[in-house]
Amino acid sequence: MISLLRFLFAFVCLISTGVYAESQTDCNPLNGTCPNDAALGTEHTWWFNSTLDDKLWNMTTGEIDYTSTGADFSIKTENASTLLVSNFYIFFGVMEAHVKMAKGAGIISSVILQSDDLDEIDWEWVGYNTSEVQSDFFGKGNTTTSDRGGYHPVSNADTEYHNYTSYWDKDRLEWWIDGKLMRTVNYSEPLTVYGKNYPQTPCRVKISLWPVGIKGQTEGNLEWGGGYVNWTDVPFTMSVQRLRVKDFHSGKEYKYEGTTGTYESIEVISGNSTAKQEIEKTPKKTLAEKWADLSEGVHIGVYCGAAAAGVIVFGAFGWWCQRQRKKGRLQRALDDGQNGAELKSLEAYKLQWRQSEWGQKSYQQVPNT
Repeated sequence: MISLLRFLFAFVCLISTGVYAESQTDCNPLNGTCPNDAALGTEHTWWFNSTLDDKLWNMTTGEIDYTSTGADFSIKTENASTLLVSNFYIFFGVMEAHVKMAKGAGIISSVILQSDDLDEIDWEWVGYNTSEVQSDFFGKGNTTTSDRGGYHPVSNADTEYHNYTSYWDKDRLEWWIDGKLMRTVNYSEPLTVYGKNYPQTPCRVKISLWPVGIKGQTEGNLEWGGGYVNWTDVPFTMSVQRLRVKDFHSGKEYKYEGTTGTYESIEVISGNSTAKQEIEKTPKKTLAEKWADLSEGVHIGVYCGAAAAGVIVFGAFGWWCQRQRKKGRLQRALDDGQNGAELKSLEAYKLQWRQSEWGQKSYQQVPNT
């Protein structure tokens, strides 16, 4: 019974992911001529606690909320979603994502590699189950079989960052969790129909949070996602701490030759990729870094100049203080002189008044004869 449920879930997962993936390619090179894919051509680790370079990444839906530990991909309103897409491709390589899934029935967290012709390598978390992650793969968007999904236990997947790594070359696919190999799929085994369903064309990185539990979805998709989303529980948040991506080829671009979609048909255009140039470009230096680049002689010269300037400023300040002191003494002297004259005038007036008073009194005291 459990095996049957697993089988049904895998089938539904396959359909759901396939439906979602179909709308995520701008130009399918199997149907016509498309622009070359810009290569990563190197290896790099992005820490998601600061703004991502928009020359390398494109936030096609939703917004990222940066925190001190990582980036939050959140669904904050009904039927909203988030999707971050790399502007570069890798042609075989490694993708290592440190993720906390979003919790909530009907909510899907995903980190995938996907090509223009819909080859795909998946990590997916179904929001109602916080103790398991699903692995999957597709070739050319083929959803006709239901036996390619895998299920792997993870503890506290919604509250703790775990390392989910995909290793991909022309011979095998591997899924690792926290450094432990969980699953291997070979190009040559029947599961891939001997390579037909095996991902083998240049892929972009896509990080997404989206609702499957919404009106209009099939019963199978709703069952896979755990039912309808309870929108009173928003926000639903998936967090990414960091992402390491390694391209197994070094070159400028990847070009499809023909419409077979095999790895032999992919031409690696030589040269330095724009992504690599952007990653390795010299950042603008801070003042401290510019100072450190100066020679010892220049440092000494600046110190001496600063000391001389300090002496001049100190001397000028002393002169100003002395001048102010002199002006103060002069003003006090003038004030004292003015006060002295006023006092003398007052004393003279008082003396004159007394004399007049005494004169009147003397006159009044003379007897009549």
